[in-house]
Amino acid sequence: MNARIRKTLRYAGTISCALLLASGADWKRIQAPHAFEWPRDHGAHPSYRTEWWYATGELRSKEGRRFGYQLTLFRQGLERANPSVDRSRLRADDVLAAHLAIVDVDSGRLHAAERVRRAAAGLAATREGDLDAWIEDWSMARLGENRVKLTAFDREHAIGLALELDATKPLVLHGREGVSQKGTEPGNASAYMSWTRLRSIGTITFEGQALAVEGESWFDHEWGTSQLGRGVTGWDWFGLRLSDGRELMLYRLRDEHGGATTSSSATLVERDGSARFIASTDFELAVLEHWGDAPSGARYPSRWKLRLPTLDLELEITPQVANCEIDGRGSTGITYWEGPVTVTGSVRGSGYAELTGYAGSLAERF
Repeated sequence: MNARIRKTLRYAGTISCALLLASGADWKRIQAPHAFEWPRDHGAHPSYRTEWWYATGELRSKEGRRFGYQLTLFRQGLERANPSVDRSRLRADDVLAAHLAIVDVDSGRLHAAERVRRAAAGLAATREGDLDAWIEDWSMARLGENRVKLTAFDREHAIGLALELDATKPLVLHGREGVSQKGTEPGNASAYMSWTRLRSIGTITFEGQALAVEGESWFDHEWGTSQLGRGVTGWDWFGLRLSDGRELMLYRLRDEHGGATTSSSATLVERDGSARFIASTDFELAVLEHWGDAPSGARYPSRWKLRLPTLDLELEITPQVANCEIDGRGSTGITYWEGPVTVTGSVRGSGYAELTGYAGSLAERF
């Protein structure tokens, strides 16, 4: 079998294909007000088409080596389950994908792996009622009130992690009471929650070497059906931990001309854990530099100036490693940039950024 045929078969199982299969189903849509219930809403929401659980963090080994990591698990609905119908255990309602990436900040090296499986026959599953999601031996599970366990290892790329995350601040709802509006049409929204600061301890494996590490993480959970508004081609997302004890989540949704849509927004999490919604009119995000050496040929922003005048914040955001492009064409069908960033300016900090839509438009994809 030649390489072109193998690649075609590999991509045929991606979540992108699942989106096409699921587009006509009668999925529920997120609209305000939305009633949240815990721990139920840490688990899966099969009545909605798209869902993801997402962890990023910055870790340091006992020897002082610095690492960033990402572990994301995506659920894409294939069809709405009918509980009154006898079903084969080989029949799947969902397809699941996962991305694992670890970057050695000091050397500038990143390794990433991906998986995609149908949620059937014991290959992968998510659970309703609480967080318990897995694809083979990659998993996320809630251990207690505000604790999450992450486990993943990829033999081919010799990377892995086994981490316990312990939230030091309360759960945060983004948008308007948890409804994150991303377009003007009804249902162009997601339910969106985060733990923005979690003490993280465990081990990572990088290039086959297992290291004891500790640091801080950010954990997101988001679900919906038709999140992105018409004409949105991608987004720039930032999850930042500031040195004064606050956190800032910000996303800029981009239109076909590269401009920000009015549905872009941010959340400032105060030291006591309370959250403040920030509309697109209350911040300015300007790109200062670009990086054009990505394997895909995409040209990504690589330094930003962020101003939030009402909060007296003026920040500069810079990637810690330039080459953090992740090729997810074999799972989600999307190539994007994801990596750790440093914050300077009126307050210092660090965190993660995610840049999508530069290696191909995401219009009509979410």
